[in-house]
Amino acid sequence: MIARFRMFGQNKAMRCEITQVNGDGTIRRARVDTAGRRDAARWERLAEQARLDLPPPYRPHPGEPVYEISAGERVAQVAEGDLVGPLRELVRAVLADGWDIS
Repeated sequence: MIARFRMFGQNKAMRCEITQVNGDGTIRRARVDTAGRRDAARWERLAEQARLDLPPPYRPHPGEPVYEISAGERVAQVAEGDLVGPLRELVRAVLADGWDIS
């Protein structure tokens, strides 16, 4: 099953990857690849709603985690305090359900 990822105007499998860098320097990475997944439409919706094409300003604070979020060919860097709404949902879902690639 190949996800149709409308945000990028292409029909292809989508890969979503989250890198979390914590205030103590530890790093956590997780990835979801929709190729062959029965829940590909769920990931497509999450990524579309997250609007990586219009991320919030990057405003990190000392000791606060920061995230690099990629979906398809879009990449955004977001500090924990600005991780809200659908963007937060996408990050939490990938970290919870994705493959740990730390």
